[in-house]
Amino acid sequence: MHAATRSIGLVAGLLMAVAPEIGRAGDWSTGDVGDQLPAPPSVYLLVGGGVTDFTRSVVKDRFGVGGAWDLRLGIGSRSYVGGEVAYVGSFRRGAGADPDLGSSGAEGVLRLQVPYAVRGWLVEPFVFGGIGWSHLSLRNAAPDVKSTDDIGVIPFGGGLTVGYGNLLLDARFTYRSSFSEDLAVAAGPGSKDFSQWGISASVGYEF
Repeated sequence: MHAATRSIGLVAGLLMAVAPEIGRAGDWSTGDVGDQLPAPPSVYLLVGGGVTDFTRSVVKDRFGVGGAWDLRLGIGSRSYVGGEVAYVGSFRRGAGADPDLGSSGAEGVLRLQVPYAVRGWLVEPFVFGGIGWSHLSLRNAAPDVKSTDDIGVIPFGGGLTVGYGNLLLDARFTYRSSFSEDLAVAAGPGSKDFSQWGISASVGYEF
């Protein structure tokens, strides 16, 4: 947990370091890319949700497909390089009599993106990667079963942002590899591997 927390702090520091460079992509609406003075970094807020599932069958078979939600604060929405810090959560029903599983945590990512803005519209495909932490909690678990764990996650993936004016719509695919797991939800190899994928959509506002 402490290693993941330090990593999140490192990513946050990195975002602050690159902030002066964010916005140097130029004015895409005029076609004079790179010829304009650097614009102030654009800040945005996104809230959204989607679905998520584990990748290892030994863990996946213990739970149904989960619902996921997130709240993201980003910088550099009209630049080649951007970044986000986020709160992320999810909930999965246990299969049969198995306990339910909830999670909540935080992550920070760097985004590489290609913004195209014209007549108030923004179309921006992007890829991202970073580091995070998640707290897992089994609900209604047996008294003799370990029911909580703090794990590290490595989120990466890609997506598309579309905006008009200050309104942003964001869709993305995320894969989260896990590490430092102690919680076992089943017996056998892979029972502590909480790697997962997620598909989400968000709506937001650019300041």
